[in-house]
Amino acid sequence: MKRFLAMTALTSVLATGALAATEEQANLINTYAPDVDVMTLTDTQVIEAMAIANSGGSDNQKREGIETIAMRESAPMTFSAEQMAQIEEYLPAEQVMMMTGDQRGDALAIISGASTDEDIRAKLAALGDDITPALTPAEISRVETLAPEADLTVLTPEQVAKIRALIYTDDSDGQLKGRLLDVVS
Repeated sequence: MKRFLAMTALTSVLATGALAATEEQANLINTYAPDVDVMTLTDTQVIEAMAIANSGGSDNQKREGIETIAMRESAPMTFSAEQMAQIEEYLPAEQVMMMTGDQRGDALAIISGASTDEDIRAKLAALGDDITPALTPAEISRVETLAPEADLTVLTPEQVAKIRALIYTDDSDGQLKGRLLDVVS
């Protein structure tokens, strides 16, 4: 039944010309991450997922890395304690806490795809140069107080910078709430 559904999905995608992955790539990716809909991945995501699938990591590391890549474009980034601990093996906890979801996803992809600890550390160091700090716990608390309905799980570096600039102004709480909601929506 799964093969029939996969072939049906493949046929419909082929008909629309939106295929980002070959059938062999989709099969390899789904070997490690069966819940990932490969047909919805971008070309870049397919390339990253293939790199992880062909890496020397464990099957579990490959699954987590591929799922992280697949979630990057479509869903908020939440990470398990195990995933956070993986990143913290290579980066200080304070730096990991300051990373955005995309940055954590990139770090997990590097960890899953690299072959040696030295390679991982070098790539994460290069990634660290591009890290724009996420909101601190105190800043998150302030935003949650002013705008509890704001979704802070999927902020871009630009949104983080705007929010940080707003919460340190002398504006009233009422003014800040509206401006914060404008930034996060």
